[in-house]
Amino acid sequence: MGKSSDFFHWSKYFLIFIGVILVIRIFLFAPYVVEGISMYPTLKDKERILVNKMIYHVSDPSYGDIIVLHANEEEDYIKRVIGMPGDVLELKNGTLYRNNKVVEEPYISETTLTGFSKLTVPPGSYFVMGDNRNKSMDSREIGFILRKNVVGKAEFIFYPLENAEMLR
Repeated sequence: MGKSSDFFHWSKYFLIFIGVILVIRIFLFAPYVVEGISMYPTLKDKERILVNKMIYHVSDPSYGDIIVLHANEEEDYIKRVIGMPGDVLELKNGTLYRNNKVVEEPYISETTLTGFSKLTVPPGSYFVMGDNRNKSMDSREIGFILRKNVVGKAEFIFYPLENAEMLR
């Protein structure tokens, strides 16, 4: 075999490899950088997470899922799903109520200072909040999140390495 034959042989595998990586990146998984402290203590500023972009094509978000969403045309946010279509939510005296029942939230590290009166999540929408409720821009300010604006589910912290773990 000549050098041009070897080059063609290896370049073919290289292009296949790049194609597979692009398919994975575009359709299945994507890395995101946590910006800010709105999800503290679950996620910390500058951590890198892996987001499963495919999962919500086969199922719907669930309570407690940490999702990436298009907040507007320029920004993506990372938040936790608190309310689903049809839920009646209320946050008073630092306690979250979903459908008139207290929601256990072990991921919250401090009492939420600002609440909201009863509201109903409309069809095709979600109500999301950060775990650091006192320093989070979430559905209290940006409103309900349409299903089409949900990018995917945060599955794994991969950087820094000492923080690497699956998200629950």
